[in-house]
Amino acid sequence: MKTRDILDPRRVTLKLKGKDKREILEQLAGMVGETHSAIDHERVAKVLVEREQASSTAIADGIAIPHGKVAMSEEVVACLGLSGDGLDFDSVDNHPTHIFFVLISPEAHPSLHLRWLAHLAHLLTEEQFRRELLACTDVDEVMTTISEAEARSREAESAISP
Repeated sequence: MKTRDILDPRRVTLKLKGKDKREILEQLAGMVGETHSAIDHERVAKVLVEREQASSTAIADGIAIPHGKVAMSEEVVACLGLSGDGLDFDSVDNHPTHIFFVLISPEAHPSLHLRWLAHLAHLLTEEQFRRELLACTDVDEVMTTISEAEARSREAESAISP
């Protein structure tokens, strides 16, 4: 799995802002809607807000992975928002959230959704990757940092596998 396949650089912001969860999720959903003609950003925002009301997707260590499934084509779509100062997103560790990786998947493929969630969660558990991501100064650097982290992850997995 390569995040570049689902994350268009136009869906990355290094200046995520918001006073509350709804504003943050609406900004992220807006980025998806602006760059993907087949996805209604209002529908995405509604799905993300409903998911967040069920249980916070802020999983600690400054990470949140808001996600949801919508009626759409076969492709998975991602969006990434970074906040150097961090935002309150009801994290389980009560710390500010800095990295918001949104995942939108087709309703018809729940297993694909779960595989991508697992992939992103695995990547984001690497502290070095999180630090590098937050140190990025432009979108190209973000995309390169993600690709390099995935390459390191694949190398580590192949070293373990016989």
